[in-house]
Amino acid sequence: MVRHSKNNTASGVFTYAERQMVDYGTKTKRLGSDSKRRFDSCYLCLNTARVPMVCPSGHISCKECALQSILEQKRTIEQAKKEFAEFQAQKASDLAEQQRERESAEVQRFIEREVGLSQSQASKRVAPSEEVEASKRPKMIEYKGLETSVASKGKEVEGPKLASFWIPSLAPTAKNTVSDPSTLSVQCHASSPAHSLKLKHLVPVVFRVSTKGEKLCPSCDKPLLNSTKTSVLKRCGHAVCHRCVTNFVLATPAPVCVVCQKKTSEADVIRLESEGTGFAGAGGQMVATRYGSALQA
Repeated sequence: MVRHSKNNTASGVFTYAERQMVDYGTKTKRLGSDSKRRFDSCYLCLNTARVPMVCPSGHISCKECALQSILEQKRTIEQAKKEFAEFQAQKASDLAEQQRERESAEVQRFIEREVGLSQSQASKRVAPSEEVEASKRPKMIEYKGLETSVASKGKEVEGPKLASFWIPSLAPTAKNTVSDPSTLSVQCHASSPAHSLKLKHLVPVVFRVSTKGEKLCPSCDKPLLNSTKTSVLKRCGHAVCHRCVTNFVLATPAPVCVVCQKKTSEADVIRLESEGTGFAGAGGQMVATRYGSALQA
């Protein structure tokens, strides 16, 4: 039989072509430029940012999307605080109810001990006929004490357990807990891990757009791409390539913007984050992985 590279039926392992045809196990694929988001695209709606805003970490978004995300997160935090307050009030009410029940039981035991001692002894006396009737009744199986037994030295020893693990009285119970929302805050989820975000920290971005719709550097007229390191000046919002920022803006004794001549500093430079081009390691995730169950014998 002639062996074909894509129809190898005599081998004990899969070839590369056969492994690509099956749909199980872990799959990995390298991401190209088509899978990368543009540097001027909103990380929330993935479209070209309308009225672009940038956070202090360099993540660009639409103004409308940023406001909607902030308002939605604040609404969720307020709802969590309301639920936590209700949970705390219910917990305090349950504790007060348990305390009242303990006090009531203590008072009842005191009354029985001080006042009704003779009556309780008389009530415990049972007629012989009643004892005969009680002996004929079937005895109920008690499940208490079957889980564990305590040794004489105080060590807990495994005792006989019930085979009926589905008995409701022996099933474990989970307490209803609500996490404290005091540590929650509005987050920017464009990075991992997410970082805090405030509306007053967002900076409007001003791009120079050519007649063809390309975004250009206002200093060197080079197009801004995913492979270009782009920076935004916080005080004026102009987007300039990183080389011009280094050579013309920060190289002078008194740094100013190359467009509007507004004073700036090195701390006011925000580096725009991009997902890269897919051909270099810089700029985010390069390989996508999908985990699946492997074939087992």
